[in-house]
Amino acid sequence: MTSNHLRMRRLLLAILMLAPLAVLSQQDGDIVLTRIGLAGNNVTEPSVIYRELLVKVGDTVSEPRFNELLKESRENMINMSVFNFVDFTVEDDSLVKNGKILTINMVERWYVWPIPYLRYADRNLMSWFKGGDIARMSYGFDLEWKNLWGLLHKLDMTVIAGYNQKLALTYDVPYITDRQRLGMELGCGYKRDREVIYKTADDKAQYYKSESSYPHEAFFAYLKPYYRFGCRNRLFLAVQYDDRVFCDTVVSLNPTLGHDGDGRFRYFTLSAVFKNDFRDDHNYPLDGHYLELELTKVGLGVVSSEPDVLYGKVTADWYTPIRGRFYWASNVTARLSKDSFVPYFLRTGLGYGNDYVRMWDLYVVDATNFALFKNNLKFAILNPVTKYIPFIKNERFGKIHLALYANLFFDFAYTWDVDVMAGTTSRIANEWTFGTGVGIDFVTYYDKVLRLELGFNGLGESCFSVHFVAPI
Repeated sequence: MTSNHLRMRRLLLAILMLAPLAVLSQQDGDIVLTRIGLAGNNVTEPSVIYRELLVKVGDTVSEPRFNELLKESRENMINMSVFNFVDFTVEDDSLVKNGKILTINMVERWYVWPIPYLRYADRNLMSWFKGGDIARMSYGFDLEWKNLWGLLHKLDMTVIAGYNQKLALTYDVPYITDRQRLGMELGCGYKRDREVIYKTADDKAQYYKSESSYPHEAFFAYLKPYYRFGCRNRLFLAVQYDDRVFCDTVVSLNPTLGHDGDGRFRYFTLSAVFKNDFRDDHNYPLDGHYLELELTKVGLGVVSSEPDVLYGKVTADWYTPIRGRFYWASNVTARLSKDSFVPYFLRTGLGYGNDYVRMWDLYVVDATNFALFKNNLKFAILNPVTKYIPFIKNERFGKIHLALYANLFFDFAYTWDVDVMAGTTSRIANEWTFGTGVGIDFVTYYDKVLRLELGFNGLGESCFSVHFVAPI
């Protein structure tokens, strides 16, 4: 008997021995996934799509578990932000008992956007409008190229002129290794501003502006590697170098800008951020939860006279459908710092970014320690629907989704260890603050959200605000 025949007999014997085990492992009624088909991914590589799926060919699972895995897989694909629509269809495979064929139909986005840039000079729209000089605008373009090479690479180039100016370039490579876990983002930029916040007085940011010069200039460069655990967990590490210069007038107006009255600050920042993201839709979630843990150290002792600031921050969001058209969302954000002195330009506490109590658009608190709570009751006036614009034949633009929600919200926050600048007063620092009101959210494709809100704050003042991101 030849060696080839001997190997063949051993192989057949192994198959006969393992076959009963395979039969026993498959319970009656379990689904066997026999094939996965892709349609509509004209640019996106199949390997990128398969990375987001929690099922693979050959899987044998119960029907409830199979449906659950498909739901999470579709959410993963939606949250890639490269598809406008993702639909899963499951058909029987007549050749295999309980066999199923999964087909994924996608409508890809348009990936190259030379986005016109027109932005007000202040922290938010209401602050800019109240400033009285609507000419304080910056203009230019933001060139975004998403899903470069069909591998989710992203190139972003910013060119801004006008009131405040900026040049920046970033490149993001989400998958460096074959296992598609390690990614890297790097960027650099230069900006200069005709107007800069130099102090806080009476709970409002005070601006110094110059028509003939730029009182604030800054150069930055960063490297941010990140690692992905499964589909929903990521760990980001970042090191950034900043070189910032404030003019002599700004330094003289606020002695707490820095330690020694020098208007130039050169420093390194090291940060670690962990994200656990189980939201159904990153841009406008209705179900799921989100957790973010951050630890940041400003000043590594590399450059002389660096700031020395260490803080931690936690953000937790919870979303749940209540019943019918009603939804609930809550957010808790807390920031803690051990430092007794923090340069003024690093004291971005309540009122900056997404860390604010609604209806306090005109106010800020220079709090390095705060706890923020947001709550939202939502009613779907128009549940998400898909519409077609008849005169646009391209599905990337002609097929859109729309949704409209009414909101009732109540936010509150507490700040402590806030150092109020000498000669100024504060009615909200080291105190509880709250804001409440009603709002309307309009949601459509390409991650666009228009939010209109009306309410009042803890000072009894009424406020109307406009925002372009989800409330929580």
